[in-house]
Amino acid sequence: MRSTLQLFWGPAGLIFLGAFLAALGALWASQQQVKFERDLRAKSDEIAGLNRDIKNQVTGGESFCYMMISSIDPKTNLGIPVVIHEGDYPLYDINARIVDLQKLRDIKDNTFTSFMQTQTVLKIGNLARKTVLALSSLDLGNSSKRDFNIFFIARNSQFEQLLRLRKINDKWVTATKVERDGKVIFEKIDEGFPRTDQGQVQW
Repeated sequence: MRSTLQLFWGPAGLIFLGAFLAALGALWASQQQVKFERDLRAKSDEIAGLNRDIKNQVTGGESFCYMMISSIDPKTNLGIPVVIHEGDYPLYDINARIVDLQKLRDIKDNTFTSFMQTQTVLKIGNLARKTVLALSSLDLGNSSKRDFNIFFIARNSQFEQLLRLRKINDKWVTATKVERDGKVIFEKIDEGFPRTDQGQVQW
């Protein structure tokens, strides 16, 4: 027993104990380093997320808007155009160019003046998130079919809306979709809007 204790507390034992403590210290340091790096990555991701959120708050992020014609009187065909915000961030410096496709098809000449008479340019300004902006009333005329292409420019991007209205059984129904960079980002089609035999809307 004595020889065993002497061996343990002797030089060999001390060397073993020192090596064990060194390994234990290295393991603890390694775990602390892993925790530090994990916390650092989490903090870095948090800062990056905050920076993205600040940028989106300033630019508008992926938000967009679109126009609808609401409260259409079936007798007078007068309605109220409204601009509707969609997305998580405000929109800034919005301008819209509205092209009346019926007027465009009826052009008798190709002059610049005639072309400009087919479109209306609106300075909408800023839109807070999830808000609706009402514009001046719009006369849809005597036709039962109205088509508009609306080109929006805002601080965050450009996007295009196709707005189609049909008067069926003395009631106006609407189909619309919004595209950005060639991709459809929003679509809304009223029940009863005319479709092809394949169930598609003729945009």
